[in-house]
Amino acid sequence: MAKYSPRGGFTLIEMVVVLVVIAVLTHLAVRELSHIRAAQLRKAADRQLESLRDCVWSVSADGEPEGFLSDIGRLPRLVSATNSDGTIVGTLSELWKCPDGMPEYALLPATNRALYAAGADSAALASMGKGVFVPAGWRGPYLRMPFGKDRLFDPWGNPLESEDDAGFRRVAVSNGVAVAVSHFGSDARPDGQFKPGSPDARDSTVSLVPQGGTKCRLVVSAAIAGASPFAGDIDWAWYGPAGGQITGAVKRVTYPAPAEFDGLTPGVRIVKDSVSGIARRVVIRPGDNLMQFKMAAP
Repeated sequence: MAKYSPRGGFTLIEMVVVLVVIAVLTHLAVRELSHIRAAQLRKAADRQLESLRDCVWSVSADGEPEGFLSDIGRLPRLVSATNSDGTIVGTLSELWKCPDGMPEYALLPATNRALYAAGADSAALASMGKGVFVPAGWRGPYLRMPFGKDRLFDPWGNPLESEDDAGFRRVAVSNGVAVAVSHFGSDARPDGQFKPGSPDARDSTVSLVPQGGTKCRLVVSAAIAGASPFAGDIDWAWYGPAGGQITGAVKRVTYPAPAEFDGLTPGVRIVKDSVSGIARRVVIRPGDNLMQFKMAAP
């Protein structure tokens, strides 16, 4: 009776089939890992843009305005810096380094020395500014930077603030201030297009301008109670930060007409009237702000 003899190894065809299967599985695994990595980088880039937006302007859980715009009274500017190769680049360093000449955050007195206003408003603001202290100044760092870093780069290593080698600018500037920031994924090309079929064949842009804009409108009025009706004029003044100084405006109205002011920036501001003489802390939000204050007749 013949004994059964097991095969001693694989045939060439079997080995080729096994190697092909391994190669296909490896290719699929690498491609899947590549897609996962690309998605992770995109999420990191999106979070980076959102953090930039929030450090410029945001509202806390209790409704208080926060960020560079509220404290300084403007959006951040691109600050000139020297690159490692000697070239001059623009950076958003105002978000993590106090600019030269900018006071630290404090209650600044609305005095002639700190006031920045044009025309007759300057004297009127100084006259009404006794006892007025405006929260203003640099309260950063608004953006936490890695130790030893003074430039912003996206997760793919592209500079955010200045033009890269492919000719892309990721920070949009208007009237000297940064208004939006973008990323272009990993496959942006100098012609402004993307590689066909790329998982990053789309860009993302976040506006640094609050919804409603940076120019707000304030309408203030008085409700005066007393034994006899009040008749007369009221001077209204508002005060706010202006890049390290104090700005504002004054208007005289005949009661009960409201005073209307345009051009405020959002954030914590001070409003004062000539009847009560009280300096009130108010929160200005993007868009229209209507406020009425109760006071006693003089």
